[in-house]
Amino acid sequence: MNDHPIDDHTAPLAARRLDALGTILISGGDAQSFLQGQLSFDMTRLTPDYVEVASINSAQGRVQAVVWLLRRHATIVMMLPVAMADTVIARLRKFVLRAKATIESGQGQLSVGSIDSSRMPQPVRGHLERDGLSLIHWPGGHGLVIAPAHIPMQVDPANNDAWRLENIRAGLPAVYPQTHEAFIAQMLNLDLLQGISFEKGCYTGQEIIARMHFRGQVKRRMLRYSFAGSPPAPGARVVSEGNHAGDVVDAVATSNGSELLAVINLAQADAPLAIDGEPGKALQRLPLPYDLK
Repeated sequence: MNDHPIDDHTAPLAARRLDALGTILISGGDAQSFLQGQLSFDMTRLTPDYVEVASINSAQGRVQAVVWLLRRHATIVMMLPVAMADTVIARLRKFVLRAKATIESGQGQLSVGSIDSSRMPQPVRGHLERDGLSLIHWPGGHGLVIAPAHIPMQVDPANNDAWRLENIRAGLPAVYPQTHEAFIAQMLNLDLLQGISFEKGCYTGQEIIARMHFRGQVKRRMLRYSFAGSPPAPGARVVSEGNHAGDVVDAVATSNGSELLAVINLAQADAPLAIDGEPGKALQRLPLPYDLK
């Protein structure tokens, strides 16, 4: 997917802590093969040079979490909203059985922060590990650092919302407790973000996800909108003339109201849309940085 080398001269800059982003650590001789049966991404393609996105799904193909993956030493690190970390740890541990894989929270071991992207690894999604720090060129143009928890980072209460806004503008989905098992992976555009393999072997939820792909039945997609009101909660209903047209994925406040991602029925994508209970505030569609198929 990415063909350009990482800049080996990158150095970390001052970081602002991202308390809303958690980590899970998966280690052991069977870590990769175990995750191959649990995630939509083909784990044989995970290298130390890039971060990748994947979904964890129910047997019915419903997305339980969206996670970002990278290799640090002999450990695979998952990044996801901190509100989902305990749920995902419990979910993965149920399926370990005899696999030689240890699953543990990164809380207390690693800290995550945003940093200036001007000296990040290239290209986008590039990852460079140096002196215990992981430097990541995050989609949307910003930078991310993962560091041992004892290394101090700046505290900026507004940083989490700024980070979420950049992710919304980059068209990056997130799943929260309110939207656990609300969507199928293609509805969140994970196929467009190279987060789904349709060639690898079986994984939990694969049958439903593959069927939707091969039969061309993706009728709902994640789209981006502005909204002249407070950000609706994940899972809030989007309506068209009173009829259910979709559901909010993520939203954050801006100077003009809010911006959001929502999974919308494509047959209603160009119809007048509003947040349920906010009939006088129409959603205004905004572009995504990638093409919808």
